[in-house]
Amino acid sequence: MKTRTDVVVWLAGAGMGIWVVSATVGAGQPNRGGLDSGVIPRPVSVEVTVGRFEVNRRTRVVAEGRSRTEASRLVEDLATPMGWRLPLSDEMGHAENRIWLRIDSAAEGRLGTEGYELEVTPRGVDITAAGPAGLFYGGLTLRQLMPPEVFGRRLAEAVNWVVPSVRIVDYPRFQWRGLLIDPARHFIPVVDVERFIDVMAMHKLNRLQMHLTDNEGWRIQIRKYPKLTELGSTMDWSLRRDRTSPSRCFGFYSQQEIRSLVRYAADRHITIVPEIEMPYHTGAAIVAYPELGLNADVLAKLPPEQRWDKAHGLIAPRPQTVAFFHDVLTEVIELFPSPWIHIGGDEANIGLWAADPQMQAQMKDLGLADAHALHSWFITQMDAFLTERGRRLVGWDEILQGGLAPGATVMSWRGTAGGIAAARASHDVVMAPTSHTYFDYRQATGETGLGGSVIDLARVYSFEPIPDELGVEQAGYILGGQGQLWGELIADRRRREFMAFPRGSALSEVLWSPRAGRDFQQFSVRLARHLDRLRLADVNYRPPDGAAVDGDRPQAARTEPR
Repeated sequence: MKTRTDVVVWLAGAGMGIWVVSATVGAGQPNRGGLDSGVIPRPVSVEVTVGRFEVNRRTRVVAEGRSRTEASRLVEDLATPMGWRLPLSDEMGHAENRIWLRIDSAAEGRLGTEGYELEVTPRGVDITAAGPAGLFYGGLTLRQLMPPEVFGRRLAEAVNWVVPSVRIVDYPRFQWRGLLIDPARHFIPVVDVERFIDVMAMHKLNRLQMHLTDNEGWRIQIRKYPKLTELGSTMDWSLRRDRTSPSRCFGFYSQQEIRSLVRYAADRHITIVPEIEMPYHTGAAIVAYPELGLNADVLAKLPPEQRWDKAHGLIAPRPQTVAFFHDVLTEVIELFPSPWIHIGGDEANIGLWAADPQMQAQMKDLGLADAHALHSWFITQMDAFLTERGRRLVGWDEILQGGLAPGATVMSWRGTAGGIAAARASHDVVMAPTSHTYFDYRQATGETGLGGSVIDLARVYSFEPIPDELGVEQAGYILGGQGQLWGELIADRRRREFMAFPRGSALSEVLWSPRAGRDFQQFSVRLARHLDRLRLADVNYRPPDGAAVDGDRPQAARTEPR
């Protein structure tokens, strides 16, 4: 005997609050499925139905054309934990016991370019999307509906690979769902970047900003200026002021390694956004090429190891300096297909320009009122250069000072005021405020981290990228948000993962899922299951109920935001 029962589902439709759906449940049989599956980030809607699908050695994966790449990836993702590889076919054959991945371009109108529909019945699994990214995310959700061992890095014994019957319609709220890593302060080996990309992909995050240059190091090979890495990535200067640290602070990425990382990320539908800092945070570049700095003649006479303390981390925006960074950006553009190129633009101590006779003369020649206008002039030179080459400049919110470059995208870190001002001026915005998204900040009182604030899991989950001050049209300029992992106190992979997750799990839900129905307590219930996945994937996450000793080794104290 079967009865028809109304089930309150824990997922919200876009702007609809809690959904009530109907599920046919066998008498005496509990309703199982999405309610306890721990899907993160929370899909737009889930309809729980009856039964389950079992993946076994007779299951086939069906795909053709553009769908086959993502189907092949799903086969590979399942092969290690299962111990066998599902056959991939482009012929439907029997409609039962198959996982069918299908691209339907007509679905873009209802799902966008990253959305998907996932239907699981006892007969099989159907994943439909408008493009490859949607199929990738649909396959990820399918795996989240399976036992958590499917995310393990080794063979799982005695596991029944079952999937509850559900129908999911899902698509992201924001197009920019990002994290930042900082190899400039502590170099990050290629293999660790790849592992970080893998964990980002688990959360449907799609932008990885790499802070490649700063005062402490230049980490990207530029063929025209070899000293940037010959000197800028190998000498021992550091704002950490901890010369005894055994951690790896030196190194750089060859152009071949950059291309490899870009491909690796793109295969997982993640865009790497390079950041080349200017006009401040440029100490490593000035050590290598002292003609970039103020008092260039004095710097040039010093041995390289003595230049850093005299460089002030600030370039002098002479015409030849502009040409130098145009050359650098030319090679960066060749390496990174990202539509966005980040040039920093933050924290410039422009009072040094105001007091410098050469810079005073340049401001007069350019008809500029003050050092703020000189800062804006320099940013505009980079903006025009990138725009001519089909790219978009991104900068921290200080690029608003002195007037915003025409094509610039603002990354708002000093609260949300800069983002609000940029959106009102019809500029794209990525919200990245210190108050909620600085993951190098401590997670509890007494733990190690930058800044004086505590940013715990609940605080991250409370983050709302669209401020109430913006109207509907202005809100359309908010591309999304990003979490920052500045590297002064993050020396290795385990520490980076400890600081990033599960706070990154919470941020992924903020940026992907509908705002309606957001509930931290309900998220915490799902997170408990999700942590099993992270553990099996060998991610050194911070337990929500307390710090792990080996994940919280202090380096050196520093209280500045950046």
